[in-house]
Amino acid sequence: MKSGASMRCLLVMAVLLSLSFPAHATWDFVPTELEWQMWPIYCRVQYTTVSGGISLGSVHPYSLADVSEWRETLGNRTFDGLHHYCASIHYLARSRSSASDRVMSRVVLNRAWDDAQYSYVRTDPQSPVFPTMSVTVAQIRLEMGHADEAIDLLKRAIAAQPTRLEAYGMLALLYRKAHNLNAAREVLHEADTASGGTSAEIQYNLGLVNLELGDIDAAVANAEMAYKMDYPLEGLKDKLRQRGRWQH
Repeated sequence: MKSGASMRCLLVMAVLLSLSFPAHATWDFVPTELEWQMWPIYCRVQYTTVSGGISLGSVHPYSLADVSEWRETLGNRTFDGLHHYCASIHYLARSRSSASDRVMSRVVLNRAWDDAQYSYVRTDPQSPVFPTMSVTVAQIRLEMGHADEAIDLLKRAIAAQPTRLEAYGMLALLYRKAHNLNAAREVLHEADTASGGTSAEIQYNLGLVNLELGDIDAAVANAEMAYKMDYPLEGLKDKLRQRGRWQH
């Protein structure tokens, strides 16, 4: 009988062998039914083109018309490599869920990076999926300990498609975590301009940053804007109430 430690070592080695090959060499990702349902529709459609038509959790497989529509929307090169990015979304989540096992979590995170990078370098920066893909790739890189690279990825996404807001929010969050509140506020102001002042979430986050910077009047103004757009203000509202600055 092998000891528990020996059995665990063998298991980890088996997982390492199954995940350590380059994503393009032995791509064998199969989502769970829940992961299938959580995927954006373009991931589900594209996956059926690399899985022999399998459509997990779906009564009817996606049609050739669906494939053609998403290929046209995303671009040929982007569409063809998309399944690796789609897998990386769930590898990242799996890595987080296995955080109590640091070795296993790291192995899965490395696979997330391998798959994400495969798609990222093949994606047209003008493709509609590029901003969301950039955020995922940045999240993976951040969790691998490369915050500077994550910031560069987000800046590239903003430069490529400045009217898309996904990358602004994460970039501001990274600056806040690094206690660079002025940079966070500047990014959020850029996002507010890009959205034409229509994003309640941006106003809410601006309010939090302004509050942390001690600019209470600006934080109240941000909160009022978000409130008018029916955004849930629980965190910011409570902080302003504690200072006697929220009357709603």
